[in-house]
Amino acid sequence: MWDIDLLLCETSSKSFFVNDNSSSSALTKKIMPAKNDAKEIARTIAHDCVGVRVRMLNRIVSRIYDDRIRHHEIKISQLNILVAVTLRGPIQPSKIGRLLSLEKSTLSRNVKRMEENAWIEFLPGEGGNSYLLRVTRRGQSLLKKVWTDWQAAQQEVETLLSTKEITTVKQMVNRIK
Repeated sequence: MWDIDLLLCETSSKSFFVNDNSSSSALTKKIMPAKNDAKEIARTIAHDCVGVRVRMLNRIVSRIYDDRIRHHEIKISQLNILVAVTLRGPIQPSKIGRLLSLEKSTLSRNVKRMEENAWIEFLPGEGGNSYLLRVTRRGQSLLKKVWTDWQAAQQEVETLLSTKEITTVKQMVNRIK
């Protein structure tokens, strides 16, 4: 494993000033780069950015699941949609997108592939200008086949992250969503 801080941030000889705004949270009371120094700004962003770390964690964890379930020809992003449609379907795609915080294009791409594989099907919605998603028997069968490999991936993630960290991630998503 490598530390992103070590990869992206070198020790700098540049001068910084402290943002001493007393109304700031502890996380924003940091040494700030001079506004006209792009390299120092980049170092600060690389060092402090929560977004990059969340995206990295997402890619690392997704890779674990994808590696375990790949031989079923499904990705974890598609499995999450399949699970949501199984639990909530028949359901409008837009509701699945909101439930899983997915961009419309990402959802459409995954749903198209899932329909091509006959894991889900489209049903006419009310009014004739919308449609609903429903899991097919083949999709239900896939869930059963994936189960053991998903459990193995889950176990691997649970050895990578502590119980406290996993609980914190779940709580954060529930609170923010």
